Amino acid sequence: MLGGAVPLALFVFGVAGFGSACGDRTTDGDPTDLHGVFDRSAQASASSPAGAPSGSAAPSSSTAATAAPEARDPADATGCVTEAGTADATITRTVGRPACRGAEVLEWRDASGAPRYGCLYAARNAESRGPLPLVVYFHGTGGGLDDPASLSKVTKLRVRQETSDLGGAKPGFHIIAVQGRAVAGGKYGTTFDTAHIAPDNLDVAAADHFVDAVRERGTVDDKRIYAVGMGRGATMAITYAMIRADRVAAFGAYAPLVPDAKWSCSGPPPPGIVEYRACDAIASCEDLESWMLSRDEQRAETTRIRLGEADKEDPSCAVKNKCSKKKGEAHHLRWPKGREKDLLGFLAQHRMK
Repeated sequence: MLGGAVPLALFVFGVAGFGSACGDRTTDGDPTDLHGVFDRSAQASASSPAGAPSGSAAPSSSTAATAAPEARDPADATGCVTEAGTADATITRTVGRPACRGAEVLEWRDASGAPRYGCLYAARNAESRGPLPLVVYFHGTGGGLDDPASLSKVTKLRVRQETSDLGGAKPGFHIIAVQGRAVAGGKYGTTFDTAHIAPDNLDVAAADHFVDAVRERGTVDDKRIYAVGMGRGATMAITYAMIRADRVAAFGAYAPLVPDAKWSCSGPPPPGIVEYRACDAIASCEDLESWMLSRDEQRAETTRIRLGEADKEDPSCAVKNKCSKKKGEAHHLRWPKGREKDLLGFLAQHRMK
């Protein structure tokens, strides 16, 4: 473990009520068949009383706008991840300053001596608006996404950042987009080291440095810091949220690979929303759903949204012969711009004490 552990306040998330796309699952079926494992009939949903455990519901975008934000105690979330792996420190090339339009580019050198950059998209007139939430964004890999500047190209987070209410003093939030490194273990170039599970992970340290640099300006709501990412960056967002569970209130992940980080406290891991494709050749739908089942067993609050061809929810993981490699790779790179309200709505319901 990374240090002393105290159980977190419980986020009740039951595992009862699972169903398949064709009805309730039975013990006669293949236990490895996860198609539709998060589906639940409307009758079962309607029969649950208000405030009852939500169960592993079907992919759902609903987040009650009027619900009081869930508060997590930082003291209950220290040292809850088992250390594992070794640092991927062999740099294949030096990554230069990113061309982030409309951003202030922050610079730093990590413990390996590598230059690190973070693109700060600060909310306008932040000094006069009071402390605002901070979203820590980890970019994707491949398809021209391995750069924090891709935030503006593939997402609409910047479009929404001035008007979306994440629970700060006023609507709006800041974004710090962290740039990865070109390491030997990276298949696509600039990426994040998600296999080194330790507080001295160089990407964790870089994110910490840039978060603290922004916090020092006095415009950040320390209770509302969130980790968001896509692809390998989504895996890093989850990993960062777990290692820094004492500061990250919740995470949002699109098409993450199953993280190597293992939660070791008796209380649940940080809450998160996972959006993923029924057909994805890189972040397997079945693998992700199996991982989310393990989160259910740890009572972790997880909103999952399984998407099909467009940004509409899909009833089950794609059948293999319906999901070609080319199609699955293309889906992996398609950030769901039509579902960002779900992402931001989920984050708004969580804060630190």
